[in-house]
Amino acid sequence: MHDVVVVGAGPAGSMAARICAEAGLDTVLLEKFPLPRIKPCGGAVMYRGLRLLKRLPLSLVERKIFGLRFVLPSGKTSEFKSERLIGITTNREDYDAHLAHCAEDAGATLLDNTRVKDVRVDDDRVVTPLSDGRELESSFVIGADGVNTTVGRAVGLRSGRKDLTRVGLGMESDFVVGERRVEDVFNGDPSILEILPIEGRVSYGWIFPKREKLAIGVAGAAVHMYPLRPIFESFVKGLEKRFGIPLKPERRGTHFLGADGVINTNVTDRVILVGDAAGFVDPMMGEGIAYAMRSGVYAAETIEKAIALGRYDAKFLSQYQDRCRSEFGANFGMAEWAGSRGTSFAESVLTHASHLKLSSEILLMLARGDIGYAQIPAVVLRKLPRELPSLIRNITTDHITPQKGN
Repeated sequence: MHDVVVVGAGPAGSMAARICAEAGLDTVLLEKFPLPRIKPCGGAVMYRGLRLLKRLPLSLVERKIFGLRFVLPSGKTSEFKSERLIGITTNREDYDAHLAHCAEDAGATLLDNTRVKDVRVDDDRVVTPLSDGRELESSFVIGADGVNTTVGRAVGLRSGRKDLTRVGLGMESDFVVGERRVEDVFNGDPSILEILPIEGRVSYGWIFPKREKLAIGVAGAAVHMYPLRPIFESFVKGLEKRFGIPLKPERRGTHFLGADGVINTNVTDRVILVGDAAGFVDPMMGEGIAYAMRSGVYAAETIEKAIALGRYDAKFLSQYQDRCRSEFGANFGMAEWAGSRGTSFAESVLTHASHLKLSSEILLMLARGDIGYAQIPAVVLRKLPRELPSLIRNITTDHITPQKGN
């Protein structure tokens, strides 16, 4: 019997499997598709996730990212640049395969092209039947199998129906345009992620630079994203007109985004849900990779303690849920509130923020993962005395103009 079976070799599952294996636990990592496998995603990994990695081969880095640009419905832009790395763009199929093989190198048994049919929790074990007729037995199962989680549904943590007011929906594709056009689109500086809030919807579009491709997509609250394909195609046509180049998608990918992890129950006896299966996605920016990786680490650390103490019950595993709520909850709550204010709120905040050094610094700290949304007030109070003179100068310049003849 194994100590841990991890279902799903995305960033959350592979991180969990690696940490479990490094702790000396007998760990099996399952992936239903052959690796590398296609994954609909813009491919931006922020620094909050990169810092969890031991290494990342340069071949996986499409572009190093040092800034954010918001293109607002009015046509105004707000740009924020940092001297420090805030993230990278990558091809998800290669990035995910790398993380899975890192788990394998740490001692986990990796079984790709292996589909899970069901999960059954018994008093003394978890039984995981596979589509090829085999059954795996383990002390714990970690469900890292995405927003449509088989594990979560099998153990009663998720229903078969989705509440479209609590999940996101998106469509994306890579567009091969050549390295020179990538640079042209980003005005000679393809180290910026461009985000475009969409007027009239709780949603946004994005353009992420890769070596020779543009990753373009739209996502938002599922109730606002129907019909999805015309929304995506209209967004792409607008970009064709703006850039003056044809944009032909490689392959469109549609995906749900979980965004309710901090209010849902993500543990039961012997089972923990992580990543998209748990619903850990920033409800405003749609960032999920870094949160998925961190939740995988937290799950592995909780299970390591549980095995040491001989505890297999949901009450003990709730330490994982409490930790995730503590780390993610206030941030997601504030992000959801800000996102629900609409594009006029975003335009007001971002336009003013781009002219203030403190605001720009805070936004870039958020992007890197140095702070969360909930920590903004404390950072402002700490840094405001230093920034007050320049803030006063800006207010004076903007609002006080000398009268003629004085």
